[in-house]
Amino acid sequence: MSEPIAEILETKEVFHKRIFRWLSIRFRAKKFDGTLSEPIEHLVLNRGDSVGILLHDLATDEIVLVEQFRVSAFENGPGRLLEIPAGRIDDGESAEASAKREAIEETGAEPESIQLVASFYLSPGACTERLSLFYCPFPTGLTVLAHAGLAHESEDLRVHRVPTLEADEMVKNGTIIDAKSIIAIQWLLAQRQAKLGR
Repeated sequence: MSEPIAEILETKEVFHKRIFRWLSIRFRAKKFDGTLSEPIEHLVLNRGDSVGILLHDLATDEIVLVEQFRVSAFENGPGRLLEIPAGRIDDGESAEASAKREAIEETGAEPESIQLVASFYLSPGACTERLSLFYCPFPTGLTVLAHAGLAHESEDLRVHRVPTLEADEMVKNGTIIDAKSIIAIQWLLAQRQAKLGR
C-alpha cells in the first residue's frame, strides 16, 4: 500500500450558510523530493458536487442552453450567462438522478437516455466541487420550454436551442464563457470529428 501524499493536521469550519461551508484546513503535503512540507493552511469551499447536462436534439443537431443572471459574473463580466443546464446533487441523490431532475426543472425536457462523459473539478485551488457531465441525446426530436426554473429557488431561465456549430462559434467569439458548457460543446465536436476520422 502506498503512503498517503498528505497529512491533514486540522480542519475547522469558519463559515456555514445553506449549502456553503468554508473550511480552514491545515495540512502537510509530500513534496516531489519525498519530504513533507511545512504545515500549510488553506481556505476551502465545500459546496457539494454538481451535474451538467448536454441535451442534444439529433434530428436538428441543436443543443439546449439556458440563459440566466449570475451575480458572481456581474462585477467583471456580462452578468447573464449562457450555460448548459446544471445544478447541485441533492443529499442522497445519485448524479444520474440529479441530471435528469435538473434537465426537467431547467428546460422541461425529460432525458430518454443519459451517458456520463466525465467528472472533473471546476476550481480545485479553492473548491471541493466536482461536476459530472452527462450527454443526453434525443434521436427523434426534443421539446423544451421557452422559460423555466424553480420559483422557490428564484430561478428565472430563458431556454435556447442552438445549432451545434453555432455554439462552437459562440465559444470562439466569447459569447459562451462558462467552463462546463465549453467542455461539453468541445466534447461533442470531438466526438463528431472522431466519427468522421474513422
